[in-house]
Amino acid sequence: MINKEKQVNTYLLKWYLEHRRDLPWRILYRNYLPKPYYVFVSEFMLQQTTVGTVKKRFTEFINKWPTLEKLSAASETQILNFWSGLGYYSRARNLLKAAKIINSNFNCQIPNNYDDLIKLPGIGDYTAKAILGIAYNQPVMPTDANIERILVRLNAIEKPIKQIKEKLKSLANNFISNKSSSNLIQSFMDYGSLICTPRNPKCNLCKINNLCLSHKNNLQNDIPLKIKKKNKKSIKYTRAYVLINEKEEILVRNRPSKGMLASMLEVPNDVWVKNKKNLLHDEIINKIKIKLLHKGCIEYSFSHFDLETDIYFGNIKKNKLANANWIKKSHYLNSGLPTVMKKIVEVAI
Repeated sequence: MINKEKQVNTYLLKWYLEHRRDLPWRILYRNYLPKPYYVFVSEFMLQQTTVGTVKKRFTEFINKWPTLEKLSAASETQILNFWSGLGYYSRARNLLKAAKIINSNFNCQIPNNYDDLIKLPGIGDYTAKAILGIAYNQPVMPTDANIERILVRLNAIEKPIKQIKEKLKSLANNFISNKSSSNLIQSFMDYGSLICTPRNPKCNLCKINNLCLSHKNNLQNDIPLKIKKKNKKSIKYTRAYVLINEKEEILVRNRPSKGMLASMLEVPNDVWVKNKKNLLHDEIINKIKIKLLHKGCIEYSFSHFDLETDIYFGNIKKNKLANANWIKKSHYLNSGLPTVMKKIVEVAI
């Protein structure tokens, strides 16, 4: 390790002892490391979700499934219902699949080597290294968005991060700690979150800015460079139907097992189309033929497109639909409906 990397590591480890974020998956145990199961769960939850959101939901998750053995016994429906509001539901499915494999093949112990971890569903290079480094204190350096940003600024790399992923992994290896990997990795993460922030980095508080080439060249507010988005997201259209029976219950069903919001609960809605003129009434609407009241329209943003939904409300007798699924109107917020469906129900009622 050359002098620059050693100075950065020494400072960040010292800084971390005083300024580390208080996060529930970081509780230390007898070996002065967090539980591997906690790190495993938190890394899945943190993929594409903010720390603030995960912090509360993580505690709820652990209360529900305190051990990997308990989690591996859960059903997909249970974990999808819990995941409502966190988005990117494939993470929940992969978390459950990985837990079941670990239960069967690794005696409920989170694997402590890269080759075993990387084969698990939903675990890539970053997550595998994060688990090894944080939970097992192994000498690795994962590269999340915070760590990548620090490396780009330290080296004044004037290229978008997406174009230099492999170079950043190589640079990160220069900072690997043989003794304090767990704390060092988390210190980088916290420093990127609290000091070397995406916008307006707090260079005045940074004690290693003399080692930072972007600060030296006054580039800290310009890098990492962004790739300009060429096209706006596309729009899809649907109509959704909130049907309530005489017992104040809302008609629901499960979405198909593949595609957007796979297997999640939904209220009846038309197939999502790119051209509004191509909308066809859902088969259940054609079947029951009741009076519907238009309640409004919402637009909900997914990662790759926006969904524009016209919302309709109707009353229906429960016995008109045999073998249908219903949820209590008063319980819809805790029903496992994904966020977009909750918003639809909110407008309708």
